[in-house]
Parts: sequence; C-alpha cells; structure tokens
Amino acid sequence: MLTDQRASNRIAIIDVGSNSVRLVIFDGMTRAPAPIFNEKVMCGLGRDPEDTGKLNPEGVELAVVAMQRFATLLQAMKVSHIDVLATAAVRAASDGQEFCDRIHRETGLTVKVIDGLEEARLSALGIISGDPRASGIMGDIGGGSLELVLLDQGEIKKRVSVPLGAMRLHAVFGSDRARLTAEINRHLDSIDWLTDAPGQQLFAVGGAWRSIAKLFIAQENYPISVVHNLAMPRGETEELTHIISQQSRISLEKVGGVSKRRIDSLPHASLVMNMLLSRMKPREVVFSGHGLREGWMYEVLPEDLRQRDPLLDACLSFAEDGERFHQHGEELFRWCAPIFSDLPENLERLRLAACIIGDIGWNEHPDYRAIQSYNRILRHPYLDLNHHDRVFLAYAIGSRYTGNFKGDESSDRILDEETRVTGRIFGHVIRLGHTLSGGAEGILSQTSLKIEDNKMVLEFNQSIATLYGEVVEQRLTKLAKLMNRDSEVRVA
Repeated sequence: MLTDQRASNRIAIIDVGSNSVRLVIFDGMTRAPAPIFNEKVMCGLGRDPEDTGKLNPEGVELAVVAMQRFATLLQAMKVSHIDVLATAAVRAASDGQEFCDRIHRETGLTVKVIDGLEEARLSALGIISGDPRASGIMGDIGGGSLELVLLDQGEIKKRVSVPLGAMRLHAVFGSDRARLTAEINRHLDSIDWLTDAPGQQLFAVGGAWRSIAKLFIAQENYPISVVHNLAMPRGETEELTHIISQQSRISLEKVGGVSKRRIDSLPHASLVMNMLLSRMKPREVVFSGHGLREGWMYEVLPEDLRQRDPLLDACLSFAEDGERFHQHGEELFRWCAPIFSDLPENLERLRLAACIIGDIGWNEHPDYRAIQSYNRILRHPYLDLNHHDRVFLAYAIGSRYTGNFKGDESSDRILDEETRVTGRIFGHVIRLGHTLSGGAEGILSQTSLKIEDNKMVLEFNQSIATLYGEVVEQRLTKLAKLMNRDSEVRVA
C-alpha cells in the first residue's frame, strides 16, 4: 500500500485542447517527472465545420464525460494538486465560459483558460525542461492554433500565437490548397523573426507533427519507435512534409501508423511545417514529446530542482527503483575517471549516466541481462536524450553485461565503429568495477585504476588485496586489451 504522504505528493494536469482532453498525473515534484497515469480522450472540441464560433456540441458532451471520469480517478488517487488548462478551442469559442462553468458545476474542477502567448511560453518551457540550452524555434501545433517561440540558449526571446491549428485549417479550407497556402503565408509573413535562427533547430511539438515522425518511422523501418527527440535533417523533412501535404485520406490510411482522428488534418499540419521550414531554414527538425504539460510542471519546480540535470535525475530514479546498490554509481564514476582524462563534456555526462544505471539488469536471467538492459534503455520513455546518445547509452550498458555485446539494428545503423568501441569500453570498465567491489560502497575508494607507461594499472590497498582474483584479472585484461594496452596489478 502507498503511504498517504506519497499519494499527497502526486500532481495532476488536465490539458483541454482543441482535439483532445488529456489527464497526466506525476508521482511527485522531481526534475525528471515520470507520469504514473496518462489518459487521452479525443473529443474534438474545436471541430466546427459550420463555422458557428462555438464548441462542437458532440465534443462538449464527450469532454464532460471524460472530465467526470478524471475527477473520480483524481479523488481515488488522493491527488490534491490539480490544474486544468484550456487552450485555443475554449478561449476562441463564444460558449467557452459556459463550458468551463458546466465542468466546474458537474465535476468540481476549475478550468483555467490560458491565452495564446501563455500557451506558447509553457510549451517552450517544456522544451527547455529537457534541453536547458535549447536554441532555435519551438513550434507547437494544436487543433486551433500554432504557437512559435524563439529560443536562445534556453531563454525565451520572442513568442507568438497564430490561428494555424491543423483542425481549424481542415475545417475552414478543406482541400482548397490555394486558399490554404494563402492563409498560412498571411500569418507566417507577419512574424518577422522567423529568419533569426538559421542553421539551428526547429523543435516540433504537438500530436499532428508527431504523426509526421511516426510516418517516417513506419516508412523507413527506422529502428527506434520512440518519437521523442527524433531528429530529421531539414531537406529530408521538407521532402516528407511536401509529400504528406498532397495526400488524400485514403492514401494516408494505407500507410498506417497514424491515428485515424488525425488523418484528415495531417496534410494541413504538414503544409504548415513545410512552409515554416522554407522561412526558418533550420539545420534539422527535432520532434518532441514535451510541451505545455511538461512546461507547466517545470515552472512549478523549486529553483534548486530546475538546476539539476534531467537525464542524471532520471537515471538516479531508475537506479533507486531497481538496483541493489544504487549509491554505487557516482563512486564508480570517480574511480574510473583517470582512464578517461580527455573525454568531451557530453561523453562525460553519458559516462556518469552509464555508471549510475550500470546495475539495472541484476535481477534478469544471466543469459538475457545484456539484451534486456539494452532494450530497457533504448525504449525508456522518459530519458531526455537524442537518439544517437540513447543508443550509445543502451549499448554501453549492454556491453557491461557481456564481453562481446553485438547490439542490434539500432546500434548498427546509428553508431559508427569508433563510437561502439567507446561504448564497449564504458561497459567493460563498469563490469570491472562491479566485479571488483560486488557493488558495495567504500571498496573502490581503496583501489585505483590508472594509465601508466601505456599500461592499465589496478592498485589495491594491502588490507583488501584478497578481493583480487581470477575473474577480476580476466576483466581487467579484457578492458586493457580493448584500450590497446597491457595490464598490471599492484598492491600498495
């Protein structure tokens, strides 16, 4: 049973959008919050084909039923901190306030309607929460609006909200490409800073744009099915969005991989991205699973938590939940530092992450520890890593559990041979550290691992020399060989 204190730490946000209503519950206020509950209902509040200026009546009823269910669940889960945020559809509708009043009357939940600039700010904070030094333009396309934010090293410089939501464009313009193009041009032409971030990144937020990434994954047999932080070069993205923008519903249904509720408006979302790319000229498009909800969560964090590294915090949480000796990781990181004296900053960060989660496979069957650990990291939904670094970290941990880890198609396609060698070295040194110490704290600090005269030297204090044995010798020798060195053992 969970304690009342743990339950009281739960935090919830309900995002009432133009297309969907979603409840996400986070199990506490941390730098890398993991949802313990995440449910979406596709209501279509903003679907207004007759241009009445009101919310879709059918969507209203679906949303009310969904909110009643959410309110009951929140009470049962003893969630005390609840925010309900409504965006473009509700703020633009003439009966938006009536809808909010009904929700409060029938569920007890209070809906806060946020304006477009606030929605843009929160979505940008969602990107910053995963990449505190993000630079480029964040674009968040919803059903009713498109929010754009200029980012410079994690700072919000400029922001705007325009009525270029995918559902709205489909409802108003249908397949009339001339009128659709004119409407997109009219709004994008009014934003004079879209050319201020050439060669940087477009951070693509929103379900419609994530569907583009899903189509790419399906069509290219891309080896990682995780959309978050998938990066595509601009040229490749321009070609794909141009093709999608010209497809019919029937054609897109044959492709698969996209929600049927998004198919009608996907060509419109693709055209918006294509025309945005032609103005911005980014280096690449990074599809993000973060957005308004993560930005809201990031903003409510105390400043000291905001300053923590989201990847390392996620790894620490991962280790605390499943490892035998989760305190061992940072000691292991310090112990092997002397043999990694010239690593770039990003690889040092990944080395620390690998040391922290270097014991995650301890309770798997020995024959499957390597591949199971590899797959857990490769597909873990809450690691804020680009796909290259995600595969590298997974490969390093796979190598930690077997002397000659092969990986799979992901590592073959995404990592070059030099990078795989580095991953194997990381894995072998973690394997040696755990073998030598048994995972217990305080042992590694009585030994040292260093490079001297082109030899890898493992030195023991006399008091613990009995820890040296055949298995330790074998793993030291393999590590040294991998680094093109001989090995030597000394007793101080």
